[in-house]
Amino acid sequence: MRAESQVKNKIRGENGSDKYMKILKNSILSIAFFTLAFYLAEVLRRHTGDENNSSLIFIVAIVLVARFTDGYWYGIAASALSVFVVNYSFMYPFSHFTMRVEGYPVVAISFFAASVTVSAVTTRMRKETAQNERLYKEQARIKLEVEKGMMRENLLRAISHDLRTPLTGIIGAGSVIYENHDTLTVEETEHLAENIITDAQWLINMVENLLSVTRTTEYGAKLNRTNEIFEEIVAMPVQKVKARYPDCKIFVEVPEEIMLVPMDGLLIRQVLLNLLENAVQHSGDRENIRVKLYRDGDMAVCEVRDHGKGLSCENIDKLIEDVVMNKDSVSDATRGMGLGLSVCKSIIKAHGGFLEAENAEDGGAVFKFGLKMEEIPDYEQQ
Repeated sequence: MRAESQVKNKIRGENGSDKYMKILKNSILSIAFFTLAFYLAEVLRRHTGDENNSSLIFIVAIVLVARFTDGYWYGIAASALSVFVVNYSFMYPFSHFTMRVEGYPVVAISFFAASVTVSAVTTRMRKETAQNERLYKEQARIKLEVEKGMMRENLLRAISHDLRTPLTGIIGAGSVIYENHDTLTVEETEHLAENIITDAQWLINMVENLLSVTRTTEYGAKLNRTNEIFEEIVAMPVQKVKARYPDCKIFVEVPEEIMLVPMDGLLIRQVLLNLLENAVQHSGDRENIRVKLYRDGDMAVCEVRDHGKGLSCENIDKLIEDVVMNKDSVSDATRGMGLGLSVCKSIIKAHGGFLEAENAEDGGAVFKFGLKMEEIPDYEQQ
């Protein structure tokens, strides 16, 4: 009970301190705006030597008070004080408050009414703006949660299909080897073992993708950003794909300038690895796959291109959401591609970049993604 009481007292103390600081801030702002208005009106009076439109200056000050303080009372207080100051300092007889001059009472009442109205309207508009901003943020949060839910559903749907096929292949090939090892030829055994290795490697890639998509969707896309040289990031995925597919020829083109990019290097390597493997497995081209890095404004762009059969044109707009390859492809040709591109989209989106796909004019598919660059001082490039 004592601990609970101490916690409550602490909370009250913090709330009281916040309230005091808010009052102090509002008071300082009100005094600052009012003092500035008085100074400007005094300069104008000395310049003209007579009554002037100094009341307009004070109305502007009242608007600023209402805009940058909390609640109506500061604007109302500024309005009342402005009536007195304008009458005392900037209306005849100067340095003397009076309501005996004809028209002064009407002017004072009108000025006060106009000031209070302007203050109230400004305060209300500020509150409505703040409320709209909160609603917008809440709507954005809800939209993000819905997108995360849809991504999880799509991910589970893709996993249920993509896991079943390689696991069935591994179990089938393993069962054949186990039950018929005495009758199988060496060539048949090697072929079955190769199928097991291929499907197992596919499962490894899928697990890597699942880990990547979890990092970019589960906890607000927490990225381990560091400044990386783009060319060095590309090297590892290219070498990895070449090791997996020795018969595949991959050509890399990099610019002369150093492209320094803030990124999560592990995730961007996964993006490039997915794009390269898609090109190798689904394009029908293993002779001329190209990776090109170049600068486009303040973006570092990586382009992966094959010279294969390309993408079906009617589905390019939906490519990242629902991958459909050329209609001539076999039924299992796109196994895992939808999941891989979904991972790429999630990672690039978390980095604030872009991911695009199109068919090249002379055949083949082009996938490219861009990330914002970090400028390098000239002396570091020398």
